[in-house]
Amino acid sequence: MSKMYIRDVVLSNKLLKKVYAKYRNKTTDDLMNNVELDEYLEQAEKVLLENKPDIVVGLVKGSDSYSDIGLVRERDYYPKYERFLRNNNIDYEFYNPLLSNWMEKAKRFDLIIWHTSSDPATQEIAEGKIYILEKMGKICLPNYDEVWSYENKIRANYLYDLYDLPSIPTFISHSKSDTLDYLSDAKFPIISKISTGSASYGVDKIDNLNEAKKLVDQVFSYKGKETYFKYINQKEYVYFQDFIEDATYDLRIMCVGEDLFGYYRYPNKGDFRASGAGNYQKKEIPVEALELAYQVYKAFGSNFLATDFVYSEKTKQFLIIESSVFIGVDSCEQLAINDVAGKYIRKSANEYDFVKGRFWVQELTLKNVIERQF
Repeated sequence: MSKMYIRDVVLSNKLLKKVYAKYRNKTTDDLMNNVELDEYLEQAEKVLLENKPDIVVGLVKGSDSYSDIGLVRERDYYPKYERFLRNNNIDYEFYNPLLSNWMEKAKRFDLIIWHTSSDPATQEIAEGKIYILEKMGKICLPNYDEVWSYENKIRANYLYDLYDLPSIPTFISHSKSDTLDYLSDAKFPIISKISTGSASYGVDKIDNLNEAKKLVDQVFSYKGKETYFKYINQKEYVYFQDFIEDATYDLRIMCVGEDLFGYYRYPNKGDFRASGAGNYQKKEIPVEALELAYQVYKAFGSNFLATDFVYSEKTKQFLIIESSVFIGVDSCEQLAINDVAGKYIRKSANEYDFVKGRFWVQELTLKNVIERQF
């Protein structure tokens, strides 16, 4: 393959990306140039280390980055990490773990930071490579334990069960006969989910036994049931959750170290799904919910964890929906009380103080990793 051909392919890809970026900004307006990016990042306070470690960091931009045409997305993680590294004078280079020489290039790094995309293909790649990187003695963010449960609702639910955490009653099975036995006594409606999916994609309400049996026949067929990922089907598993009829909102709480953030999300009228609806409210969070989120975070052993809850008026209890080590972050204001941005700081069990300020949770996470590992 000639260098000229490779050059032409790169130029063609850049041209296509520019065309798509122009279309994307008309519909979502989430792409920024470098000047806009700096203004956006500087809305938050600087997060500084007390002691600068002598390390070299490999920072991954991601395969879907627009940086090659001078643009970044609002939700891109790597610019927040890069800001932290610059502010703390830590040596770093951009690193591409998708290339054939990824292992050789990784040798010079002490810490590798990779905001892995949430699709199944990338998760499989990341899980395999982070496992090897850690065998090489590299510190990774996310680490293998984190990526093992990221965007995998089934694995996360195993952890809830292991640590006796109060999640929504959930039925998971890889057996058709076992599933049909469960359905014969199930109270409908129930919620069916695919293992990997965000923003309420792959989430359906099953209203009766006939609908459930149809789904089961598809899932346990030769091809499985189609999902919104065109290259992977739901096959040989079901993930059912009780429908919490009296839940009117869900609550997302983020934990990093002793710092906690969060906000409320509400479904659109006539829908039961709050995730992805875009209806947010930032206000005070009950201590009970903060403490439960912190206990989930500690059980998972993550550097950062966001857990979504519903509240049942009938049982007067917060119940876990799901957890994730990465979420969509649009703002450095992930918590506000009476329109004042800030964070909760955990002082002790069931004791939390509110501190004013705007923070990128990515920077707090990276600070947490470096202080614990170096």
